[in-house]
Amino acid sequence: MDPQTIARQFHADGYAIVRDVFSKAEVAEIEQQLAAFLREVVPRLDAGDVYYEDTPDRPVKSIFRLHQHAQFFQRLMADERLLRMMRAIFAGAEVVQKDTAFFAKAARAGSVTPPHQDNAFQNLQPPEDLVCTIAIDESTPANGALTVQRGSHKLGLRPHRPSGGMGFSQRLINPVDTRQYPEVQLCMQPGDIGLHHTNTIHRSGPNTTDQSRRQLGIMYRSSRAQRDEAGWARYQAELKKLHDQQPASRQQPAPARSLSTGPGA
Repeated sequence: MDPQTIARQFHADGYAIVRDVFSKAEVAEIEQQLAAFLREVVPRLDAGDVYYEDTPDRPVKSIFRLHQHAQFFQRLMADERLLRMMRAIFAGAEVVQKDTAFFAKAARAGSVTPPHQDNAFQNLQPPEDLVCTIAIDESTPANGALTVQRGSHKLGLRPHRPSGGMGFSQRLINPVDTRQYPEVQLCMQPGDIGLHHTNTIHRSGPNTTDQSRRQLGIMYRSSRAQRDEAGWARYQAELKKLHDQQPASRQQPAPARSLSTGPGA
């Protein structure tokens, strides 16, 4: 699929899937680099950079700002195949490489992610921002595939409230009609990528299988996108309140499995 076709689908639907972007060898290298990151970097990350599932094993749920700690992930953000797509999507603007994150749903432990829009966290106007998700494992309905509502990015930013959950701290106040904006599960194979708009409503279910569902998320935005500082300040205050309310044990891994992403990882 050429970049212009990807851009047209993305703008029409608020998402796109591109198959076989990364080879098996490249996915294997991502896994090796990720394993080293979990082993060497995660133990010294601050709360807010890494989150754990609220289960006895405490597997890793999400990690943010990987590119600040490892050059491999910084280089991955600048992969020319990805940047060609971003230039087509954000035509006429500079592409800003913003963040690299890791999102995991450990086998039998990966939790629900509530419906939300990423712009509830980002507070950008115009909302020219997206997440490029790289599949490390197969993602299926049973292991918590990302589920988007087609066309919902055209609704603008909807009201959110604190979710009470660590790692995904905002959720929609009112659901959006799935008959008008149908849900689509982004089922992917290792090496596929999924793109979703910052205003696209999305969620994911629990992982009820014996296999992990691991993904990298690279955040890109247009140079035209500017932060609403008042909205950003409100979100930061809510996030700080959530962190302050959590006992320290909920922000730390289980001692016996401090580097695990869970069974099947």
